[in-house]
Amino acid sequence: MTLFFLAGLTPFGYAFIGLLFLSFFLAWLWLKSTAKSKKPGCLSIGFGGILIWFVLMFPTSFTFSIIESGNDVAKIGVAIFWILVLTLVIYFCLAKNTTTVKKIIFTFFKYLFFLIVLGLFLVLFFGMVFYVYQRLFTSEKNEDPVWVAFLCIFFVATLILAGFGLLSRNKEEKKKEKTTFYNLEDAKLKPELVIELDLSKTKLKVFPVEILHFKNLKFLILSHNEITEIPNELNKLDKLIGLDLSNNPISDLERNRIRKLLSKEVEIVF
Repeated sequence: MTLFFLAGLTPFGYAFIGLLFLSFFLAWLWLKSTAKSKKPGCLSIGFGGILIWFVLMFPTSFTFSIIESGNDVAKIGVAIFWILVLTLVIYFCLAKNTTTVKKIIFTFFKYLFFLIVLGLFLVLFFGMVFYVYQRLFTSEKNEDPVWVAFLCIFFVATLILAGFGLLSRNKEEKKKEKTTFYNLEDAKLKPELVIELDLSKTKLKVFPVEILHFKNLKFLILSHNEITEIPNELNKLDKLIGLDLSNNPISDLERNRIRKLLSKEVEIVF
């Protein structure tokens, strides 16, 4: 029996409303499992629910299109998809630790978002290139003003420069990631690659002598520890140009010794 205030709705309309409630429920489960000590707020649940609903609306619309088309193979695929969604809902209801699954889901949607953006970028880019080709090198679209073609050329050049800029920045960031270490054990596995070593707030009581094996070390950060003195062998690190010893219980006498120990080219922060 159709409810009075929902009278006249199509099956897709009922699915539309049901999916909205399911999305808010999923958002509540997600936020509840993330911060168990805090109650998720209405604004957070609402925002999360709208995002989940927006994501699920696409497969829902495709589902009804496939059901109407009558393709058996497609119907089986749709059924498997919704079984997986239901399994995910049950998992979040019953599981105690959902961190791993969340990482997998975030990774999946991150790459999916990148693919969508890349697809839109390629469509825009090649669309403008094709328009310029038609306008300037063929007899088509002669009625269009020439300045539109030159505007497209400008945007194509801008997109190319932006793409090269992003690629070069990513290369620099990856290069920095490969030479910057935040864990002494990881750095010991690749001593020749260690350019920057950040061991701040690691509760060190003494200076780790393993650091002396990193011959290419340039920046050493040991701030917020309990180190009181530095070994004399530190001056053998010829490439060292930055040493951060701030917020360590180092005496004034030891500070003067360190300044004399190291080259004047080394910037020391106490």
